Amino acid sequence: MTRKNKLIVLITYLLILTVIMLVYLSYRTVKTTRLRTELARMTAELNKTRSAETEVARLTRLIPVEANTPAFIEMLYRSAGESGLKQHEVSTEADKSTGTARPGGADTTTPFRKQRIKISASGSYRSFAEYIRRLQNVEQPHRITDFKLTPDADHLKGTVTVELYSLPVKR
Repeated sequence: MTRKNKLIVLITYLLILTVIMLVYLSYRTVKTTRLRTELARMTAELNKTRSAETEVARLTRLIPVEANTPAFIEMLYRSAGESGLKQHEVSTEADKSTGTARPGGADTTTPFRKQRIKISASGSYRSFAEYIRRLQNVEQPHRITDFKLTPDADHLKGTVTVELYSLPVKR
């Protein structure tokens, strides 16, 4: 093999090597772009999951998992004593019903538990007003569904129905 032939073979080899390198770099660029796109998608999904977890934690604080009915009833008795009500009695209904988070009942994906509590007491109008004010200031999610006052001799007799809300417990 002559020197000229060796030079031609070397140049051909270098050209082939250059073409292979260009193809490899192009392949790596496409793969890097695809991986960066997938990384951005996964980061966005992770951020979405984190925000959902934050929202769930916030809602769990707002709507407790357990109704903690005994503590709520204890608070009712304490409020009745502090507001001056007499003959204060609290009873709970036996069945717990499941409802929806929306008033129209359209959203069935976020069920909650309702615990009905019936309260009966007697006292003055001011005592009932103070009791209702204290009941409304309780942070635990609840709703007064019925409130009736009837005159009786020198005082008023009243009944209040309260729904206590909580998320269902998954066991």
